[in-house]
Amino acid sequence: MSALPFHVATDDEPIPALGPRPWDGPDMQAVVPIEQMLEWLRALNDDDVGYVTLWRNLVTSTGCSVLVSYERDGEQGLRVVIPCDAQIRHRSRWMHFLLEDLDRVESRRDVLTKQLLRERLKWDERPTDPAAVTLAIRDFLRTGGRILLTPDGQLEIGGEVPQAMLSGAPAELDACRRATRAYLDVRTRLNSDRQIKRAVRMLGSRTANGWIVLEASR
Repeated sequence: MSALPFHVATDDEPIPALGPRPWDGPDMQAVVPIEQMLEWLRALNDDDVGYVTLWRNLVTSTGCSVLVSYERDGEQGLRVVIPCDAQIRHRSRWMHFLLEDLDRVESRRDVLTKQLLRERLKWDERPTDPAAVTLAIRDFLRTGGRILLTPDGQLEIGGEVPQAMLSGAPAELDACRRATRAYLDVRTRLNSDRQIKRAVRMLGSRTANGWIVLEASR
């Protein structure tokens, strides 16, 4: 195992007791030892998806979480969130070796990143572009798209397939595809969800089951 950073507990460092605070993480004294975790993971050396699935479950068991992070200049990485409690040095120890093992095979980080982005688990510090987001929303709705806001505040697209996709002329079909790609792109590339949710709440129609639907006027 590699040399440890200063903030990581050593293997002979006692795990302190947790305090009474309700927001502390799970007790590391009861978490599976890191050596056992690594043994389980190495049994999946030839299965990147299975490896990443188990890896994420093990990270969760330590009370930690991982997000895709974007710096203001667009640089992408992983951000580890660790509960700040009496056992933070030991949580950092488990995460140090879990991250080190993840990166033993280059393709695993790519699998993990794609999963996290699909689940919109990211920390995004890139500048927003309100005008580009507004344009993407407008064009997506104009070509038959619908933006849905679930009762628990999640954005989705859905509803009937736009008519242009079913029977439109080639130019209409192309415009529909481009508008959909542009809308999905601003959600991925720009920190746009807050602006989109605000537009849906202001301009959309609320359904009986608590969803809000934003679509072009018919």
